[in-house]
Amino acid sequence: MTKPIARRPKDRKAQILDAARTLVVSDGYANVSMAQIADEVGITAGALYRHFANKAVLLAAVIGTSFDDVMPVDQDDDRLRDVVEAACRSVVARPDVGVLWWRESRSLPDDLRAELAARLREVNQRYARLIRVERGDVDDRASRELAWGVQAILASPGFHATRLPPADYVDLLTSACLRVCAVTPGPADASRRRRGGGLTPVSKREAMLGHAIELFARNGYDATSLSDIGAAAGVSGPNTYSYFASKSELMEVCLDRGTTALWLTLHDVLAENDEPRRALAAVVRSYARLAVDKTILTPVLGTDVVGHSDSVRARQREYVAEWTGLVVASRPELTEIGARLRVHTALGLINILTRIDHLAESGSFESDLAAMAIAVLLHA
Repeated sequence: MTKPIARRPKDRKAQILDAARTLVVSDGYANVSMAQIADEVGITAGALYRHFANKAVLLAAVIGTSFDDVMPVDQDDDRLRDVVEAACRSVVARPDVGVLWWRESRSLPDDLRAELAARLREVNQRYARLIRVERGDVDDRASRELAWGVQAILASPGFHATRLPPADYVDLLTSACLRVCAVTPGPADASRRRRGGGLTPVSKREAMLGHAIELFARNGYDATSLSDIGAAAGVSGPNTYSYFASKSELMEVCLDRGTTALWLTLHDVLAENDEPRRALAAVVRSYARLAVDKTILTPVLGTDVVGHSDSVRARQREYVAEWTGLVVASRPELTEIGARLRVHTALGLINILTRIDHLAESGSFESDLAAMAIAVLLHA
């Protein structure tokens, strides 16, 4: 009897993308091999390579499909609320779009990353158009800044584990996006204190810490070496080890430095305010200042930083709890989990937007950032 010819499933490529997406999100791109992905799908590595030439091409395809989840259809009769709600439903079902881009795209070759960045800008332009249709008082620059705020909110669920029932979570994210769209950004030429060009610490250890925060945030932990940080700080070769025994130790100090800075500013704010809403707004503004000025490692509260110790994680959870307590005190109608989700969403918004370098060119960016986060936290 002749054995039936095995036919390739029509959805094989989709199966590969789905398996790769799951593994990359759970284990990290650097820790996933093509053989693992093939095994997950139930095919040989050779069959996998017939679909994707290499792991980087596969990662680019995975990220590209995640963008499809939040890409608004470009139609004249689209309503902002409807488009945002549809995107929120998608990210609640598949909350990994932010992790895939903001954590993993650093591993892509420049050409593939540039292609995906162009797609991300296209998403931004479509949301900006919808915002301008909805509001007649914002120009192109302001609408695009608000659109980046929407995209940051859509990216935020992948960076924490707090969840609500799906329908409730969709409502929360939709409301947060629409509140951000209602913010009025300041004028682009507003003056603000800008860092850079000033004096630097005499201490080489402190200089290394400052450069480490910037390099870890820009390039990621895996792609940043101790020698890279030393070179930026003017410390050469073996001398770097006289300050830090390893890169992981340096990361630990960066994380500890960041959480300490956050706690110090929080204590100052609490001491100066006796009303929860005012205190919360002040805490948000202080966090935005530290994030914009690169004083802290902004992914400090996200999953894209490795090397967390139990003590650092505990301090981070306690810090989130302080924001959550202020939200509950300001809005007693909220549940504790609802308040905490709004905190994670607001922090995610700030952490992501401060990684988009061109936004900081606007003199109003810091105040706009705080206004967007406050809108997420304090407005129903």
